[in-house]
Amino acid sequence: MYLFPVAHETLVLPDDEREVFKKLWKVTKPSRPEEPVPDVPEHHFLFNGWVRQDRFRLSRVIARPNNFLPVMDGKLEGTSKGSLVFLRYHLFFATIVFLIFWSVVTVLVAVYFYHFEQIYLYAAISLLSGIANYVIAVLNFKKQVAISSRVFKEVVG
Repeated sequence: MYLFPVAHETLVLPDDEREVFKKLWKVTKPSRPEEPVPDVPEHHFLFNGWVRQDRFRLSRVIARPNNFLPVMDGKLEGTSKGSLVFLRYHLFFATIVFLIFWSVVTVLVAVYFYHFEQIYLYAAISLLSGIANYVIAVLNFKKQVAISSRVFKEVVG
């Protein structure tokens, strides 16, 4: 079990790994300026990140900020009848820091109210708000994983 939300997925594809690599590369806007850019219009990019021979790291291109957008780390492996894609979805580092920070703050406030002030209602409210924050983060992450997975499958499928 993981402390922070993570999802795993394995896809079996009929295309060989070079073909999957080309499909991903064509819709990925490189995150580093020194990497080659596909010769396609800017609005055709579906992902930001990088794609290398058998590995990739992608995130969906979005119009407005979304803290719970997953990063997709993937590995391509060829088989005799196609290829396998192993995907791992996880949160960006800044989002993990956000979750840690507010979890610690709400626990410390709850401890303060419980231990020093003996205002048990405020302690409970603080603790419940921290739990609610974490639950909302996990639910939003799962929603974004489903969207990212659907877009990824449309590209490679």
